[in-house]
Amino acid sequence: MRVPKNTLVCIMLIILICGCAGSSKDLLARDYLHMSNDELLTYYHQLSDEIDRCVSSSNRTSVGVGTGFGLGWLGIGLGVSKGVPTCNPDELRRRRVAVRLELQHRGVSP
Repeated sequence: MRVPKNTLVCIMLIILICGCAGSSKDLLARDYLHMSNDELLTYYHQLSDEIDRCVSSSNRTSVGVGTGFGLGWLGIGLGVSKGVPTCNPDELRRRRVAVRLELQHRGVSP
């Protein structure tokens, strides 16, 4: 049984999107109050990296040109679409603020 290339591409994109969305959820699920100072610093930087990744991936815009045939007409179309956000940077930012406050409470600077 042969699987069309388009189907394989769609499956790969779904896997990629699910994997990226999971990294934000994994970070938010961690209990930072029970981390050591070094773990908390690492966690703070991981949150910052994830926020950057989340913002840059959701701000992408793509442009496409395509042709089509229907009802006796041949047409050419131009489409523009905005990237679909796979994570919520606001939740990550709130967590980063809470972690920064915990670091200050412990006397550690990020």
